Amino acid sequence: MKIKIIAVLLGIMVLTGAFAGGSSDTIEVGGSTSVTPLMEVLKAEYEKSRSNVKINISGTGSGDGITNAGVTYHIGMSSRDLTASELGRGLNAVTIAIDGIAVIVNRNNAVSNLTIQQIRDIYTGAVTNWSQVGGRNATIAVVSREEGSGTRGAFEEIIGFQGRLLSNANQLTSTGAILANVASNQDAIGYISLGSVTDTVKALSVGGVAATAANVSRGTYRVARPFIVLTGRNVTSAATAFIDWIRSPAGQAIITNRGYILP
Repeated sequence: MKIKIIAVLLGIMVLTGAFAGGSSDTIEVGGSTSVTPLMEVLKAEYEKSRSNVKINISGTGSGDGITNAGVTYHIGMSSRDLTASELGRGLNAVTIAIDGIAVIVNRNNAVSNLTIQQIRDIYTGAVTNWSQVGGRNATIAVVSREEGSGTRGAFEEIIGFQGRLLSNANQLTSTGAILANVASNQDAIGYISLGSVTDTVKALSVGGVAATAANVSRGTYRVARPFIVLTGRNVTSAATAFIDWIRSPAGQAIITNRGYILP
């Protein structure tokens, strides 16, 4: 009899998702490494007044966040719009912020502005030397995100070179890796979330428009994309409560204070 009762209890726990994410107040979040830094700040503030809530965050890329929302994760994160087929899986997508994508170079680089066309030419190999765009005589070290990255997908679509990335571009798997690479290489160029830019690198103006949150909000800085959180059909009450808080005045204040734009 005891064995049967245990088996029934185990079955209930699996069906309710208790094993998928621990207790009902544990929230597993995974996906975009660009959304991750903002989510870490939101998590820290949310947990301060909720000792029974534990939020685990994994920066694994937008593709994983979309694929495993409602499966491995209670909440998935994406920094690109979903395709029709992805939405067809029954995911609920909520845009929590709009983020600019900053084109970054080393602080010692004399170049401070590029046009969309010049950026496209650099990333496709039509322009290979900084002297061609007003810089010193040095080969451009092109740095990109890996295939499947939401940041890369959005950047390639906005700049207009999908599927045409320079074959010898250095493809890195996180925002932090690109920051470190560009900061240490005088001739590197990369792109990261505007909200993740630090004083270790220089964000370029694009078409004469500075990469600022104000210009993203005005629509004058054109290199921008959404930050999205995703849930599946079996979303837990704890995950729903966290998302509701993110969309509340308290959560939105954190988003704007970190330099992101409210949708």
